[in-house]
Amino acid sequence: MMPHKGNEIMNMPAGAQRVIELAEQVLTETATDQEIAELESLMVAEPELRRIYLRYAFVHGQLALTKAGLPDVGSQPLSSTGSLVTSSSMQSPATSTWFFVVTSLAAAILLVISAWIYYGGSKDNLDGISSNRPALANDDLRVGDVPTDGHYDNRNLPVHVVGVLDTDRLRNISPTTFTVHQGATGLTTADGTNVQIEGPAMFGASSRSEGVLFAGSVHASLKRADTNYSIQTSSMRVVDRGSGFRVAKMEHDRIRVDVIDGEVEVQSRVRRPLYYWSFDDVGSEGVSDSEAELTYIGDQVKHSPGLVGSGALVFENRRDAFVRIDTGMGVEVGTGNMACSSGISIEALVICRWSGHPMDYDEIFRKEDGNHRMLLSFQNDGDLNNFDVPEVAPGPCLSFGLHLEGHGYSELDMPLDGNDGRPTLGELTDGRPHHIVATYDSFSGRKAIYMDGRQRFSHDFPIGSLILSGGPSPATIGNHRNNEPFTGVIDEVAFYDFALSPNEIANHYQQAMRGQPYFAPQSGPLASDRWLAIALVGAGTSQVFDTLTGRAIP
Repeated sequence: MMPHKGNEIMNMPAGAQRVIELAEQVLTETATDQEIAELESLMVAEPELRRIYLRYAFVHGQLALTKAGLPDVGSQPLSSTGSLVTSSSMQSPATSTWFFVVTSLAAAILLVISAWIYYGGSKDNLDGISSNRPALANDDLRVGDVPTDGHYDNRNLPVHVVGVLDTDRLRNISPTTFTVHQGATGLTTADGTNVQIEGPAMFGASSRSEGVLFAGSVHASLKRADTNYSIQTSSMRVVDRGSGFRVAKMEHDRIRVDVIDGEVEVQSRVRRPLYYWSFDDVGSEGVSDSEAELTYIGDQVKHSPGLVGSGALVFENRRDAFVRIDTGMGVEVGTGNMACSSGISIEALVICRWSGHPMDYDEIFRKEDGNHRMLLSFQNDGDLNNFDVPEVAPGPCLSFGLHLEGHGYSELDMPLDGNDGRPTLGELTDGRPHHIVATYDSFSGRKAIYMDGRQRFSHDFPIGSLILSGGPSPATIGNHRNNEPFTGVIDEVAFYDFALSPNEIANHYQQAMRGQPYFAPQSGPLASDRWLAIALVGAGTSQVFDTLTGRAIP
């Protein structure tokens, strides 16, 4: 006989009793919208609470399946009309049969839904073919929030469909880079734009409304008046305002724009972050007028004088403390404001008190959309998942994780060993502020980690490797799924959809060391317009531009 675990209830995680109470309300269809939202937020924050919910739902379903054979002690019938049934003897055989069928069906549906919430996933994408699974709503509890272990959700979520190749219209393609050696390759986007990649060329089909030109030339022709299509280079973008144009990369950082019909607008990139959080005006209750998209979870995220400015966040290695970023999500991978494709930078100013112990993780920033996650964190997991590219010796490291098209998810793990210009763990945890930046640039293929204004570690992927990111999960600062709490201070977090240059990073470091912000204003989304119009080119004309200066060349 197995011994009875008398302390089982005492060992239940915090919030378990509340989950059971809310589950009862949901399963009996008496829960309010607020109670449903509370249940979802509890299950998102703690994997064990999801297991408790599933077990409770399973038992509830089993009881429903056998209810017709048990005395009724005053439960509310499925219909809200009529009187309460206080005893099974009061029911006719027909009523009992009807009740059994309905409750059995309801229980079966409940079990399927519960299992789907807990175990649900999507099939792997095959050769760039996007899954046809319907998109999920942007609620707190999402498919991308269900872990496969304590630290990583290793499923492949549905990916945004870009279009179809003219040679294979039955095959959807997700964001992909094409290398055309000769001739032309045709692509029809999901918005109906016809794109001809004219070899020799390299072109990244990054979304249904935009592509990235790495080499050669590409011609775009719109078929619908209600759509736009743009072609991006390293620092410029050409947006179609008519029906047909061509962009060609030239030597010496120049591009040529030929307009066949209508006109195009040539734009220069605004080199400001998508999001910049200074934490300067967080009140005592963890709210901020200028950073309304941030939600402070738990009362253990402390506010302190800033490393720059008036405020910063203090994390004390508490599993229940983190900041959720309630913006930038999409419905599938490749969508949402945080869906970067050609480049990315994640920047923060930190005082790190990480232990560096085996299996200890301290998260700075993370967005977990299955295998298409983005992360910047301190790790010492003994190469548990073999994600490191290049491969490094196990030990304490600063990790930068991305999913690159054609290469899958990998992490740039910078060993904290003091070799080859890398910092030591002691240097990083010396109690002083350190400026940390992680970048990836598809135009060079370089993935790099900078600390205190200098590049400390890098790896080069093939030029043209697009980032696959974005999706339904919210990003977090200072923790991940209550498993990777940060210890120390985090300030001046910035997120960019392009790679900062070494000179920009060095300048930001110097600004921070002088106690000055990288930018002004100090908080919130700084640039709703990501590009600045510099010229219009009309039909039947050509114009050459310098991509470094953004100026037209006569």
